[in-house]
Amino acid sequence: MAEEQVEETVPESASPEKKKKGYLKIVVIGVVAAGLAGGAGYHFYGKTLRARYSQKQQASNEQERIEVGPILSLDPFIINVSGDSLKFVKISVAMELKNEKAVERTKKMTPVVRDIMLSVLGTKRPEVFMDVNGRAAMKKELFDGVNRLFADNGLKAVYITDIVMQ
Repeated sequence: MAEEQVEETVPESASPEKKKKGYLKIVVIGVVAAGLAGGAGYHFYGKTLRARYSQKQQASNEQERIEVGPILSLDPFIINVSGDSLKFVKISVAMELKNEKAVERTKKMTPVVRDIMLSVLGTKRPEVFMDVNGRAAMKKELFDGVNRLFADNGLKAVYITDIVMQ
């Protein structure tokens, strides 16, 4: 009889299985509520958020657009590398100009432009042609040298389009 009394005194609501089921119900209800809240938020504010996001994307795309002027490609230069009579460099250069009028004017001055560029390129050592920072400095020197010919800032940029060293 003592055994029967002990079993009867344990309340059924405190059993571990019922506690686990209670927590599981709370978790399921929480997940469902969060899903419903997210869906309702998307339903009511989704169009506004999409419109705002697409406007930001369009604004950033417009800012990233770069206006490129007409480009004049010069014939490749083949030069001896300074300090090493056995090395030759073939380098192609293009110039971005302000407008078509500047292109026509530059075509008439091509020998002068090539002379200035040869003067700059002929002083460079082999390492300069292979180094990224060296090429950037060389482009700046080319730009500065040729830009003296343009009184109205007709030259926008100088590009090195090809380098071959032998």
